[in-house]
Amino acid sequence: MRILIISDVHANLVALETVLSDAGRVDDIWSLGDIVGYGPRPRECVELVRVLAPNISVIGNHDWACIGRLSLDEFNPVARFASYWTTMQLQAEHLQYLESLPNRMIDGDWTIVHGSPRHPIWEYIYNARIAALNFSAFDTQLCFVGHTHVPLYIREDEALANIAPHHPDDGEVLDVSSGRYIINPGAVGQPRDGDPRASYAIFEPEARRVTFHRAEYRIADTQAQMREAGLPESLVMRLASGV
Repeated sequence: MRILIISDVHANLVALETVLSDAGRVDDIWSLGDIVGYGPRPRECVELVRVLAPNISVIGNHDWACIGRLSLDEFNPVARFASYWTTMQLQAEHLQYLESLPNRMIDGDWTIVHGSPRHPIWEYIYNARIAALNFSAFDTQLCFVGHTHVPLYIREDEALANIAPHHPDDGEVLDVSSGRYIINPGAVGQPRDGDPRASYAIFEPEARRVTFHRAEYRIADTQAQMREAGLPESLVMRLASGV
C-alpha cells in the first residue's frame, strides 16, 4: 500500500496537481491541513482534497481562520489579508467541508495532526526540545505533522537526547520498522526550507518506510495567478526562494 501524505497546500493548485502526478499510483491520500491560505486557488484545492483524501484529512490554522474559529489578529498583516481574501472566495460547500474536518485523527498505529499532538492547530515542531515534549502526547508509533513547511523527522530517543531533527533529502527513505517517530512531509504549496520545490512523502505501512520527495512545479504560473488575484507581492516572491 502506498499512501501519499501532503500538507500545507495553501491554495497552490499548480503545485498540488504536480505532486499528484509526480507521486504516481497511490492507494490513499492523507492531508495534514492548511489546504487554503496564501495561494490563489482555494476553491479548486478544497474540491480536490475533498475528493482525493476522503479518509484522512485534518484541519490547519489557516483553514480554521476561514471558518471563523481563529481570529485573524493571530496572523501578521500579510497573512491576515490573504486569509480574508481566501474567505471571500470560498462558497458554502467549501466552508462546510473545512468545518467538518477534525483537528486530530488516529488510524491504526498512526496519529495525524496539523501542528503537534499537544496543540494540533498551532504548535510548531521544529526542534528536539519541542518534539520531546510531544511524544508523551500521543500513543501511536508514528505521528505525522505539518505546519512548519519544512520536511523533517525525529525519533523519540533522539528527541529525548536533544539530538536535532533530520531534514531529509529528496528521495531519502526512512525505515520506521522500530522506534517512535514524528514525521513532517514538508509543504506542497509554500516550502520554507530554502528549496522552492513542492514537498511530500509516500508512506508504505506494510514495508514500514516513508520516502520523502520534492517535485519541481511551474512556480511562475502560480505567481501569475496570485498577481491577477491581487495577493501581496511578498507572498508572490517567496515562492521562488522557498522561504
